[in-house]
Amino acid sequence: MPWRIDGGGRKEKGVVRERRCHRALVALGMLFVCALAQAESVRVTVSGGPGASTRHQDLVNGELVVSAASVGAADWVEVAPDFATARVGEAGHFVLPNGFLGTFSCATNAEYALGKSMMPMFGMKTPRTTFVAFVDGMPWDYRTIVRVRDGVYSLVLRFGLGRRQAEEDIRITFVTLPQDADYPQMAAAYRERRLARGDVRPIVARMKEQPDLAYAARAVEVRIRQAWKPAPPPIEEQSVSNEPPMKVAVPFSRAGEFVRACREAGVNAAEFCLVGWNRKGHDGRYPQIFPVEPELGGETELRKLIAETQRLGYRMVCHNNHSDCYRVAACWDDEFVIKDAKGNLSRNACWSGGRMYNLCPRRAWELFASRDLSRIADLGFRGLHYIDVLSITGPRACFDPRHALTKREAARYVDLIQREARRTMGGCGSEGGFDFAAGSLDYALYISYSKPGTRPHPLVDRIVPLWQLVYNGIILSGPFTACTNYTIKDRETQLALVEFGGRPMFYIHSAFVTGFQWMGTADLTLDSPEHLAAAVAAVKRGADEYAQLSDLQFVYMTDHRLLAPGVTLTGYANGAEVVVNHTESPFLYRGQKVPATSWRRF
Repeated sequence: MPWRIDGGGRKEKGVVRERRCHRALVALGMLFVCALAQAESVRVTVSGGPGASTRHQDLVNGELVVSAASVGAADWVEVAPDFATARVGEAGHFVLPNGFLGTFSCATNAEYALGKSMMPMFGMKTPRTTFVAFVDGMPWDYRTIVRVRDGVYSLVLRFGLGRRQAEEDIRITFVTLPQDADYPQMAAAYRERRLARGDVRPIVARMKEQPDLAYAARAVEVRIRQAWKPAPPPIEEQSVSNEPPMKVAVPFSRAGEFVRACREAGVNAAEFCLVGWNRKGHDGRYPQIFPVEPELGGETELRKLIAETQRLGYRMVCHNNHSDCYRVAACWDDEFVIKDAKGNLSRNACWSGGRMYNLCPRRAWELFASRDLSRIADLGFRGLHYIDVLSITGPRACFDPRHALTKREAARYVDLIQREARRTMGGCGSEGGFDFAAGSLDYALYISYSKPGTRPHPLVDRIVPLWQLVYNGIILSGPFTACTNYTIKDRETQLALVEFGGRPMFYIHSAFVTGFQWMGTADLTLDSPEHLAAAVAAVKRGADEYAQLSDLQFVYMTDHRLLAPGVTLTGYANGAEVVVNHTESPFLYRGQKVPATSWRRF
C-alpha cells in the first residue's frame, strides 16, 4: 500500500514524508514516518446503471478515488482491497468503527454488515500487513462488510446509491502501520489526522474559552425526565384537540428537592439536565418548545430551580431537539420537513408526539435554533446544552428545492446549531458519536447500543474502545446505553464504564417507553421519599468513583489490550493505567493485586 507509517525513521528510496503526520505521531511518542511503498490495487464493482463494471484500480499515494462521473446512477459500488484478506486460522484481526473486533477464527461461511459508521475508518491486521483506512468521500453512504467465504476473510465497503448520481467522489486513504501495531495505533493515526486538519481540538485547549466544559468533565451527568405523553402513542397524527394526556412525573419543585438532597449527600460535582421541561413534555410538540410546560410549574418555577441549582455549585442544562417535528406543533408546516427524491415528507418513528417527521437541517437552523437557543439560554441554563438525535445518525440530505441540501451541507448546518449552543450556554452535547459533528460536540450521551461483555455477532470476538481511543480527551462520552444508572446495574456493566473511560450518566425515569428499553430496565425515580433517597445514593456512588478517574477525561486514551483472558488494561497519555479484572479471581499487575470483578488505577 502506498502510504506507510514505518517505525524505522530512515529515508529510503521512494519515501515521501508527510510532516504533519510525523509531528503528530511523534507527539504521541511514536517515532513513525509516513512512507511510499509499492502500489496495491482495489477491486471496484459498479452494479446497475450504464456504468456497471468490475475493474482493478491502483492506489495513488495511498488513495483510491472513484469519480462520481465514472459511476453514474448505479445501484451500488463495492470496494474490495486486495490486501484486506486473511485465511481462517491466521493471526490477526479486523476492527470496525463501532469497536467490533474479530479474529480470523470462523470456519464456516458468514457475513457481518455494519451500516452507517460513526467514524469513517476501519483497520485490519494480518501476517502480511497492518493498515488503517479513512473514508473521506461519501463517508455516510457505505456499509462495512466482513465476509467469510471458503476459508477466506475479506473486508469490503459497499456504497449505496439507489440509482441516483453520487453527491461526490468516493475517496479512501489507506495507511500501513508497523507490523507490531494494533487497534490503539489505528485509532491514534485517525485522531492525529483529525487534529492536524483542525477538525477537532482537545478539551484542554477548549476549556480556556469553555469553563463549563472543564466543570462538566469532572461532573457526573444526571438527567431528569419530567413529563411525557405515552410512547408509543395511541394516536399517530396528533392535534391539540386529540393528543393524549401528559404524565407529570417530576415537577420543578420536586426536581429542586432532588438537587438539594444530592448536595446534602455530598455529591460534589454534577450537571443536571431537565428532560421534558418544554411544552407537553419530552418529544411532545417539537419543533415547538415554548412556553415552558405550565403543569410542571411554568417559567417562574423553572427559573427558581435553575438559580438554586447554580447557588448549590452545580450546573443545570436542558434537553432540546432540532431534528424531529410533529404535526401537533403550533408552528407546524410541511415546508420545513425534509423531502425525499420523490418529494415525499421524510417520516420516522412514532414517539410521544405521534408520527415523527425529519426536520430539514437548514430549516432547523434558520427557523428554530438561531432563535430558540438564545431564548433557552435566557432562562438561565449554563453547561453542556443537550440537543437530541443530531449525532446519533449521519447527516440527512433534503431534496426540497426551496432548501435542498447534500449530506455534507447538512453536516455544516448541524455544526452551526451546535456552535450556537456553545456560544449561548457554554457547551453542547448530543445523543451519539457520529463524528461529522465532532468539531462542535463536547459530550456524547452514549456510543454503543451493544450489551457490555457480550459477543454481538458470531464474527465478533469482543468490543474494544476504538471510538474512545480516538476521542477521549476531545469529547466526553458514555460508552454503552446499558451503562445508564450504572451503579444499580450488574457488575459487568459497572466495569465496562471504567474500562471504556466513560463519564457516568444517571437518568431519572429512563424507562418511559412501553416495550424496548434501550437504557435497561433498572430505573431510578423520585416517586416517593424512599425512591428519592435511593436515587441520590446511586448518584453519590457514581460521583465518588468518578472522582478517582475524572482527570483522565483531559488526556488521550493511548492503549487498550488484554493482559489475560477477562483482564484488560486501558492506558492514557499521562502514563496512567487502569486495569479492569472481569474475572472471579484476583489478578497481579506490577506487584499489586487487582481484586476479582474490580479495577485498580496504576
